[in-house]
Amino acid sequence: MASARHRVAARAGLLLAFLPLVACLEVTGESGPGDALSAVAFYDGDVTVTGPRGYCIDRGSVKRSPGGRFALLASCESLTAQAGIAVEPAVMTVAVLPRAGGAEQPSAAAMAEALGPEAVRGAEDGDGLALVHVARGGDKVLPGGDPSHWRASMVINGHLVGLAAYGPEGGTVAGTGGRVLLRDLAEAMRDASPAPGTASQTAIHPAGRGTLFGGLFPVSN
Repeated sequence: MASARHRVAARAGLLLAFLPLVACLEVTGESGPGDALSAVAFYDGDVTVTGPRGYCIDRGSVKRSPGGRFALLASCESLTAQAGIAVEPAVMTVAVLPRAGGAEQPSAAAMAEALGPEAVRGAEDGDGLALVHVARGGDKVLPGGDPSHWRASMVINGHLVGLAAYGPEGGTVAGTGGRVLLRDLAEAMRDASPAPGTASQTAIHPAGRGTLFGGLFPVSN
C-alpha cells in the first residue's frame, strides 16, 4: 500500500513540475486566424486537447518533447484578433505525460501536500478530476495575473494530464470561475479523446519518484 502511494505521489510530482519549463504565459505579438487551433492530438491521438466554447489553442505554444506534451489556451478572440464568442479572460495550460501502465490519478490531497498547506486555499476530488485552488504564484506565471489560480489532474487513456487556469488580478477565474473553467476543459478533452480501450497503444514510460507534479504543471512551480 505504501509503495502504491509513493508511486502516485511520484507521478503527481512530475505532473506539477512539467508546466515552469515553458516560461511565462503571455499571448504577445500580432494575432491572426492562423494562430488559433480548435484541437490538437497528442501521442498518436490518445489525448486530444480542445477547449471549452470560446477558447482556442495557441498554435505557437504547442510543444512535444520526450518528457511530455504541452499546449496553452486563451480566448479565440485574443488569438485571432477577430470578434467572436465573449468569454472570461483566461489562460489555461495542458500538460500530458507519456502513457504509464496502471496510471493512477493523483488525489487533490496529494497535490496539496506537494504544494504545501500554506499555498493551498482548497482541494477537492470528483468526477475523475482532482482540483486544487492555489493561493500564490499565478502572477509570476501570467503577467498582470492574480496570484490565485487553479490546477487539476486527471487520466486519459493511461496518460496523466495536468490542467491549470490563470486569470487577471481580481477576476472571476482567480475565484470560483477557474474551477468551473477547468471542469469544462476536462469534459471537453474527455469528449474529444478516444473512448478507453480504443486508443492507440503508445509506449509505456515509467516515471521516477519526485518528478510527477513537476511534469504536470511545468509553468506553475
